[in-house]
Amino acid sequence: MATATKPRDYARDAAKAYEHELREQFRQYGSPPPMDPETAGRRAAVQTAASLAWNEAVGPFYDTDGARAALGGVSKQAVSGRVSGRRLLGLRLASDGSGRDRMVYPVWQFSGQVLRALPRVLEVAGYDPQRPTTGWTIAVWLTTPDPRLEGLTPAEVLARGHSDRVLVGARGVAASLGVDEREAARRAMKASG
Repeated sequence: MATATKPRDYARDAAKAYEHELREQFRQYGSPPPMDPETAGRRAAVQTAASLAWNEAVGPFYDTDGARAALGGVSKQAVSGRVSGRRLLGLRLASDGSGRDRMVYPVWQFSGQVLRALPRVLEVAGYDPQRPTTGWTIAVWLTTPDPRLEGLTPAEVLARGHSDRVLVGARGVAASLGVDEREAARRAMKASG
């Protein structure tokens, strides 16, 4: 299906797809939820707009299968291990009701220089995979142009091999997240060997 380029066409096509999918969900799972239809429609529109804004600010993203492929075909457990070991930035999505965590991984982190420098940056910045807001906060910081970096984003500076310049900003992120900087620096030094 082609993507509509005009907002009016996009809204029409999205509404048609939403109606089709909603009818299919009702057919498969039963009656409509107790929420009134106008509220449900507004929520769906807000969720779509928020998703587009996050994708524009931090994305695009890989799902777990995309991350596995980008890492050379590793297992799902290896991807999860890299996230919990703070060697890969995984961003937790809102629950879909399945009881499973849904994660996405910003594509920009999979370049060689960024991937090599990321563990130290994530440690110093206070990335905690168990606290979803830390990942999103760090992702926004890494993709926001910084005047102290000549207007480049920290991710762009990492891609150029200058992690030392990014670590200064990472300490500020850790402070804003309430992470003890000395503890984060100690873990980073331990992690780097």
